[in-house]
Order: sequence, then C-alpha cells, then structure tokens
Amino acid sequence: MSRLSKTLLFSYGLAFALSANAFAQTYDLPIVFVDTKGKCLDSKVTEKIPATMKVLDGKTNNVADSAKGTRYDIGIKVRGQSSALFPKPGYGVEVRDEKGEGKDVSLFGLPPSDDWVFHGPYVDKSLVRNALAHWLFRQAGHYSPRSKHFDLYINGVYRGVYVLLEKIKRDKYRVNVSKLKETDISGEEVTGGYIWAFDKTGTNTGGAGSGPIEKEGFSTSDGLNVILHYPKKENIKKEQENYLKKYLNDLEGLFKNGKNGQGYEKYVDMTSALDYVLHEEVTNNADSYWCSFFLHKPKDKIDSNGVKTEGKVTLGPAWDFNLAMSNGSQPENGGGQGGQGGWNQGGGMWGGGFGGGFGGGMGGFSSSGNGWQIENSMKSGQMMGSSLKAPNWLLGMWKDSHYQSELKKRWAELRSGVWHTKTMDKYLDSMKTYLKSAADRNFKRWPNLGKSSGQGDNDPEPMKFCNQGGGQQGGMWGMGGMPMGGYNATTWDGEFEHLRKKMKERMAWMDQQLGFTEPAQAIVLEPIIHVPDWEKEEAAKDSSKQTVTPPDTGSHHHHGYIMDVGMDDFSRLSPTNFYVLNSSSLEIHTDLGGKFALIDLNGVTLFKTQIKKGITTLKIPAKAQNKAWIATLDGKMMNR
Repeated sequence: MSRLSKTLLFSYGLAFALSANAFAQTYDLPIVFVDTKGKCLDSKVTEKIPATMKVLDGKTNNVADSAKGTRYDIGIKVRGQSSALFPKPGYGVEVRDEKGEGKDVSLFGLPPSDDWVFHGPYVDKSLVRNALAHWLFRQAGHYSPRSKHFDLYINGVYRGVYVLLEKIKRDKYRVNVSKLKETDISGEEVTGGYIWAFDKTGTNTGGAGSGPIEKEGFSTSDGLNVILHYPKKENIKKEQENYLKKYLNDLEGLFKNGKNGQGYEKYVDMTSALDYVLHEEVTNNADSYWCSFFLHKPKDKIDSNGVKTEGKVTLGPAWDFNLAMSNGSQPENGGGQGGQGGWNQGGGMWGGGFGGGFGGGMGGFSSSGNGWQIENSMKSGQMMGSSLKAPNWLLGMWKDSHYQSELKKRWAELRSGVWHTKTMDKYLDSMKTYLKSAADRNFKRWPNLGKSSGQGDNDPEPMKFCNQGGGQQGGMWGMGGMPMGGYNATTWDGEFEHLRKKMKERMAWMDQQLGFTEPAQAIVLEPIIHVPDWEKEEAAKDSSKQTVTPPDTGSHHHHGYIMDVGMDDFSRLSPTNFYVLNSSSLEIHTDLGGKFALIDLNGVTLFKTQIKKGITTLKIPAKAQNKAWIATLDGKMMNR
C-alpha cells in the first residue's frame, strides 16, 4: 500500500472514530496522533510495538488536518512503574528509521533525539507538576528534561493532555557525559561517563520491584540498587562495572566503622549535592532519594599542564514528580493530613508516602507531616528494606556542619532570585494561561476532579484493540489498585491554585528552618542557560565540517568560537559559564563575556566590571567579603 493510501486510511479511521464536534475542534496545543496498526497498547505489552506517529505543531491545530502532520515511524510501549497501571499511563517512544533503528528528530522544537517520554498527568490534576519541577531544577542552572504539553490521540481516541519529556540518557543535548567504548577499561578512560539510578528493580526489565538486581545493575556495599542507564547492564564491560562499584563503595566506606565522612567532597560534586537536595525538599517529593534518583559521573581529565580534574558523583537530573508538591492520597482537609494546611511529607501513597517514611502512619493517620524528606527517608528504608532508602553517604553529608552551612547559603541565593516566590508566580501564571482550554478538554475526557484517583480506575473511553475496559487491576507489589493522587478541588483552577499554595507554604517552612527571609523583589530572574543552537550545529556537522568540535569533550561551539575550559561539569546547563571561589579570589569561566556583577541578597550591587571570554581572575572586593551575594553575568545568575 502506498504512503498516500496509508495516510488516507489513517485519516478516514480517525474521522470515523471522532464525533463531528471533536473533529472540527481547533486546539491551541500541538497534537500527536499514534496509530498502533491494530495492536493492543497496554502495560502487559513489555516491548515497544511498531507504530506510526503524526505531529501537528502549528500556532493552532485542527484534528481534521491530521493527514498534514509530520509522519514518523516509532516504537511505543507503556512506561513507568506504579503509574503504568493508571488508565491514563505514560508511554516510552522511540523514533525509528526505515531499518527500525533509532533516529534523532526534533519534536516541538526541542533538541533532536530518538528517545522520548509521553508523560500522562493523571493523579497530578494540576497537569504541571513535572513541568514545574524540571523548570525549577533548570532555574538552579542544572540540566533537567525539557518539557512541552500536547494533546494525544491513539487509534483515533482522544487520550487527553500529555507532556513530552526528554528521556534521561547520554546525549550531546541531555546528559553529555563521555562515551564509553568497549576498550575503555583502565586508566582515565574507565572513569566516565556513567549514568545510573538508585531505584527499584524492574526499572529496565518491566514490573516494579521484580527480578534480581544483577539483571539491571549491581548492589553497593550498603545494599543500594544501582540501576545502570549508561552503559546499560547488557553493554557495560566488567572492568567498567567494577570501577563504578568500587567508586561508590569507597564513598560509602567514608561513613562506615565510626568514620565521619571526611573527604566526601573528593567523591561528590558539591554544587549538585546542595541543589538536588534543596530541589527534592522544596518539591516535597514522596519518591525523593529512594527511587527515580538519577546520578551521573563524568570522566576524569588531565589538562595540558598535567593537572588532573576528577569526575565526581553528580546528583541529577531530577525525575518523577507525580506525587510531589503535596499531591497526597487524601483531600487537603481530610483525615490524612493536618498541620499548616496539610503538610504530608511529600504527598504520596498512604498519606505519608513511602519516601516520606510513611508519614506518621499508614492509611491516612499521619499527623502534622512536617519534616525534611531526607530525614524521613531513613524510616522508609527501615520499613521497606535496605535497598529502598536514601544513600548513607548522602545522609552523612546532610548531618555534616559544613554541608549544612553551604546548604543555607545556597538556599538564600536561590530563593533571592531564581526560586523567588514572584519568579515562580510568573512561570505558573504563564502555564495557567497556556493550558486553560487544554485542561477543559482533558477533564471532559478524564472526569476525575474532586475524587480519589489511581490504579484500577475505569477509562470512560477504553483503549482500542485491548480486551479490558478500564484501568488495570493488580497494583504495585500485588497490593491492588490504590488511590495515589490528591483530590483537593472540583475544578482545574482549584487544583492549580492548590499546587501554588502548597509550594509557597513549603518554601516558607524551609525559609524558617534555614533562617532566611525572602526579599520583597527577586534579585535575578533567570540563570545563564546554554540553549543548544542545534539546528546550526547539525547543519554545520552535515555540511563541510569546516569547524570541528572534538566528540564528547564537552567543548561548546558558539558562533564559530570553540572554548575548552578543562573538564566540564555536565550537571550544569551552561557548563562553560561558571565561577570558582578560591578563598579571597574568584576564577570566572565564560564563553560569553559581558558585565559581571556581585549583588547582595537585598539587591545592592557590591561590585561590577566588564569581562572578556575565557578565564578571568578577580580579587573579591572588601564590600563583598564575608557577605552573601549572587554572581551575575549580564543580569543572569552564574553558578559555582
């Protein structure tokens, strides 16, 4: 059958499935149409099935124009662990070429890749928890998956509002750690890059909590599950796995046998260890530290002068915020949450959440629920087994006075600017305006506002080509379908404002705990972010390759200018723009140049000067010594 015939057949089938009203409707979000060619697509399908995808991405989009969409061959399957049993699950999507191999494409203007996640916000009735969480992490200057909302149709049936997310993977535009070759088994070559997660088994093989860890990774000396994401278990060489295992065991060993952890900064990237913890805490994430906890390790590097820079354990990117931001399994004023407007140690399952150490008890008997997620996770580890807990080294760092001091400084810096209440309000206001019509469509399709939602819920318009008529029973660990999402309002506007309110309450609680007072106005609104000019870079690569950037070095090319500042910190979104604090001096690395300034937390400029591209060393002026300040370049925050 010709492609034209297939297109017409697909469009006819779509038109037949839709009501006349829906068919004529114009959408203000992109629309994605998936056709599984008559095959069932549910959580029982463990391997990606071949399908086609059409993408409409104009200023406005009409379902009737599906035939005009950009067509892709894809593989698709239900993804997630507990969320795989929601009637509106997420999907893992691989774009493929004519040979069935992965093919890098840009979707909705995002940098190209072959692997994507279609996140289905179901228990998150604000529709924005994941988008907000990733935005906050990027605001702190770190890479976190970019997101775009869209409307999804599968086999002609509207599936609601979804969120396109970049899958966490090794990629030039994502987690840009060095490529590990099979021959990289010794010396500096074996030191990176690695991407892994502390998580439940079954992450890569299907089925939460199922199967031995040896199928997906290994256990550390403290018994934590290391789920390998790059290289995957089937691809990693034994020497590489042994190197990473020893590195993590050596880190854990700093806190064993009466040791106090001295030297942990040699193993752990401090900027990421501060910001990741603050991010998990401010989002009040039920899953924090014990699952979906991604980390990576760049390669050690030796510069031309023979100076070695070690690649350290780097926390992040952030992932999975369905049950974050006070999205508990009880209504806000219900029996499961009390104290300060319903603190619930992360929302989560059974009121308190696994990650929140079960709150004050199970089944909605938690009391005030105030507390740090990192401390609560110790209880969850005791109750659920040693592999599902926060790493002992992270708990040890948390208790260290130097770490606590740095944590307070960093919180003040973030809250004064890029995490200021008014900065967050601007982002949420823009999302609320953008999603208003889409939310109306979504909740007509999924009428679960004002009620408990979770596994086993019925689907009003069941998936085509599958036998069951609604949500799938069984639940996590065989515990049956259970409510997992909050039901705090009977309108989307109410759910959205509940999220905003809870974020502000959490921020205020953390201000109090960390001895900080938020200034009236934000000092700086955004960080320096390296936004990949991927179209230009790809065009340059495909043409005559006049300017060559060595692969996997982390060097970044801006308008013909290549800069190598030694080892890049791939936890940053702009790895070529940062500063290093050396007692009384600043070493500023930048490939941009511009007006550099130190601004105190009240907005007063303490120092400013013009700097050029490259490395600039400055003595910290007397005005700025022994003071809290934010380093800015052309009005945007620089990170250490």
